[in-house]
Amino acid sequence: METRGEELTLQPEETALIIIDMQNGYCSPNGGLARGGADVRNQARIVPNVVALARACRAAGVTIIWVTQEHYQEDVTRKRHRIPSHLDKRGVFPALRRTPDAELVAELRPEMLTTDERVIKHRMSSFYSTTLDAKLQMLGITTLIICGVATNVCVESTVRDAYFRDYDIIVVRDCVASSFPDLHAATLKNVEIYFGRVVSLSELQAMLSASTAAQAARVETAS
Repeated sequence: METRGEELTLQPEETALIIIDMQNGYCSPNGGLARGGADVRNQARIVPNVVALARACRAAGVTIIWVTQEHYQEDVTRKRHRIPSHLDKRGVFPALRRTPDAELVAELRPEMLTTDERVIKHRMSSFYSTTLDAKLQMLGITTLIICGVATNVCVESTVRDAYFRDYDIIVVRDCVASSFPDLHAATLKNVEIYFGRVVSLSELQAMLSASTAAQAARVETAS
């Protein structure tokens, strides 16, 4: 990713879209989070935007990586906590392994192709005890476009870990969501100040279109 002042130029071959936890357990009105009393309307609202983002990235030749969470009901590491875990505090256990809660929301399932990469995680960060960093390194990825849920939890944890590993980070504002609007806003402010760049879906689509046009011009010039 090249930066000239406020202008960002994406290199699709060095860029990956990371789609985080767009699962029934976190986004569906019948999912585990909602059953536990959380308001997931914000999460549900971004689903069409994430579909549009995935399609735009695919058309531009950006690598797409689907990250999903799987919880274990009898997680002994959770039970070791003297201070209750975030799940126990709220009495919520979404995205349990091998249940519909852990599946992608229906609108996104057709968007996941066998040629895409997939990462399963068991903690908030997409990097923690997963193969994500190795995949990115092998693919020559330097820039991450990040979307998904929840903004202040798994998205922010992933952003921080990505920044510590020296990736350039773009968070798509209207493709991330949380049950807590104030914490959603705080994460976006943190990203803008410390970790990367926050853009809208339309801005990201324009960046991808510009990259595609620039690539086509280079090819034409070379021929």
